[in-house]
Amino acid sequence: MKKIISRLGFFILSFSLVMPVLAQYNVEEPGLLERLGVFGEIIRWGIATFIFVSFIFLGFFIAKLTARRFQRKNQYTAHKEVVLLVERATYFTIVILGGVIAFATVGIDLTWVLGPVGVGLGFAFKDLFGNIIAGMVILTQQKFKINDVIKINNQLGRITNIEMRTTDVQSFDGTNLIIPNADMLTNVVQNYTANNYRRLSIEVGVHYSTPLPYAIDTAMKAVKTNNSVVADPAPEILTTAFGESSITLEVRFWIESTTRWWTVHSEVVQAVKLEFDKAGITIPFPIRTLSLDPYDKNLLQGFNVTPDLNPSYTGYTAEDLQPNEVAPVQVPSTYPAKI
Repeated sequence: MKKIISRLGFFILSFSLVMPVLAQYNVEEPGLLERLGVFGEIIRWGIATFIFVSFIFLGFFIAKLTARRFQRKNQYTAHKEVVLLVERATYFTIVILGGVIAFATVGIDLTWVLGPVGVGLGFAFKDLFGNIIAGMVILTQQKFKINDVIKINNQLGRITNIEMRTTDVQSFDGTNLIIPNADMLTNVVQNYTANNYRRLSIEVGVHYSTPLPYAIDTAMKAVKTNNSVVADPAPEILTTAFGESSITLEVRFWIESTTRWWTVHSEVVQAVKLEFDKAGITIPFPIRTLSLDPYDKNLLQGFNVTPDLNPSYTGYTAEDLQPNEVAPVQVPSTYPAKI
């Protein structure tokens, strides 16, 4: 059957290419069709119609054959919409070619029309064609796929559908985002599920009086209590900064990329707070040292305020601690008091 279709297609294509030449020759040198008058014109238009219809059927079979070969060659990466686009593009290309040849058979040259029309359509549908081409690239390369969690233009969400023109993303607040494929191809896209694991981190401050090895071990204990935290890569805790009232610890840990990361992040924060409370480790409030100007004495006395206006007094001493303030951390003897 394929051999018959191939031979028929070769015959139709050869016939269609020869007829315009003969028609052009008959226009310049009157021949048989011209001598037949109106009947000759009917025959000429009949031949043109036969050519056009033949190209329609020929385009259908060639498009199907091309799509099957494309799908067979790219069986693991070919998306169904890409295959469909290849099939339709092949079909319409052959049909348009058949129309040009059919009109040339009756002496009508369409090449001067196709050029300006093509340019006009190109400008009019520039964005549409750009998005479709970008969609083909996305569906063929498969840098990201449905159910991947991505971030683009500060929009975070999960891919729900990829079409030829747009990509649908559902944000975690339930909003549906329709993103043109050209933007997906030209902008930076962060794919959080491309790898098997994803690293999360939290920052927590501890009081300057807290022995850091004790605080680090306590935080590590809290992290390891969460079953969603993987053992390899292992969690790590770094001392990152001297804050105004605390030393900052950064807790880093890994989870599987398909896990609901925001839930695990919340659970680890709660676990660290719970373990710190058990261990007597303080997460301090911001501390400010105020120096009172003695020249404001008269103003303060107007409000019946009588503070100690000793200019040399710049902060609290050990005797100034109130009963509700946090006492120094009591740590096991295995941890040094200072580093």
